[in-house]
Amino acid sequence: MRNQTRRASSHATVVVFILLGVLVCARASTGAQDSGDEGWTIPPTAAKETNPIASDDKVLAKGKDLYKAKCQKCHGVSGKGDGPDADPKHKPGNLTDSARASRNPDGVMFYKVWNGRAKPKMPAFKSELSKDEVWTVVAYAKTLRQ
Repeated sequence: MRNQTRRASSHATVVVFILLGVLVCARASTGAQDSGDEGWTIPPTAAKETNPIASDDKVLAKGKDLYKAKCQKCHGVSGKGDGPDADPKHKPGNLTDSARASRNPDGVMFYKVWNGRAKPKMPAFKSELSKDEVWTVVAYAKTLRQ
């Protein structure tokens, strides 16, 4: 009887590990991915999206105005995450860091601005800005990269 109990326990353990593996694989197959920044879950299609707004001086000027109005208070004048409303425990992303560019192509940046996140806090702007305005901010934010 003890052998049967041990065997059943071993089988149960194997089943649990298999189920955990299935759950991990299921998450991976949905394509959801972490963009490399704490707290973000980005859909797989976001990285492939390109900015539909052609970047020119007029677009960048509008993007700068929108950035000043909506982003600067947390991300700072130059985009280093040092704005007056920035959470000191969870600094906003440093938009000047060119090393982050590969993790934050246009579509990922759009997703972050459009949808925000709960922790660390990043407000969603989909109720305040149009999609074209968000793409305009993305175009401007990319100019802050060093």
